[in-house]
Amino acid sequence: MTQFVFYAHSGWRYVVILATVVAVVLFAAGLIRGRAWGTWPQRIGLALPIVYDIQLLLGGVLWIMASAWQLSPLPAWEHPLTMLVAVGIVHVAWMRVKTAAADHTKFQMALIGALMAGAVMGLGVWRMTSQ
Repeated sequence: MTQFVFYAHSGWRYVVILATVVAVVLFAAGLIRGRAWGTWPQRIGLALPIVYDIQLLLGGVLWIMASAWQLSPLPAWEHPLTMLVAVGIVHVAWMRVKTAAADHTKFQMALIGALMAGAVMGLGVWRMTSQ
């Protein structure tokens, strides 16, 4: 079972990366072109926290199931905490988007949140693989 969750967590990362890239491109294009916040930005903005949450859930289950990690204690705690911060950034950004009135502000908040979460996520994965 642990191996299944490991492969699910490892495979789902590509969905997270793809969703983040699509969100960044869509939000940047909307911001640059001055578009109205419509159906697609709303769907992508809603999907991004869900995709991150699924990855966090899989990682948390894996972390609990594989309690005897082969890593030193710092990476064993650093990676989950970094990913938790990335998920938090996505959620805070989405809450700010939902409360923003102007379309320009929605695109701006969504873009900043997706970029920050992607950067933190990338840093956490890089630190995990560089150990």
